[in-house]
Amino acid sequence: MPIVRLPDEEQYRLLWVKYGMTEEKAKELKAAGFTYYEIDKASMYAYVAQKPVEDVLELRRENPWMKIELLLGITPQLLHDRELLRKAECAEKWWGISAKLVYRKFMEGYPLHYIRMAYILSKHSDWSVEEILEKRKRSVKWAPWAQENMGIAPEDLKRWIREMPNPSVARKPK
Repeated sequence: MPIVRLPDEEQYRLLWVKYGMTEEKAKELKAAGFTYYEIDKASMYAYVAQKPVEDVLELRRENPWMKIELLLGITPQLLHDRELLRKAECAEKWWGISAKLVYRKFMEGYPLHYIRMAYILSKHSDWSVEEILEKRKRSVKWAPWAQENMGIAPEDLKRWIREMPNPSVARKPK
């Protein structure tokens, strides 16, 4: 499967929303010969290992990613746990959902999409995120479930979802 080439501006935007990297820093790293995908992965490893991204990219010049994981002491469990923590922090930054709540729900096995949907519904009802996640099952789509159990019109839910997009998803070119 070929890698889709994102426009530079979209690459800079994604690095900003995911890791807080400035456009200037991303341009500097690209000028040093690194691809967007290397910068993205190195940023994640830098977050996990709590090292500067430049240190990770310096390792990348001579090493494959698996070797870099070993050199940085990144175990599969550490990568998993820190990635969930990063996503929880992003959810708080993007949507105002408590990072502690998101992380707790991750540990209970809920994906970010479910947590975001439950949060949207909770903002427009007297139900809590916990109640929604507990009662709604995967076999029923969100809109019909919300209409049947909460009296929320599907059009309203769709509008609320559009008002809270996931900024880490690449935008389609216009």
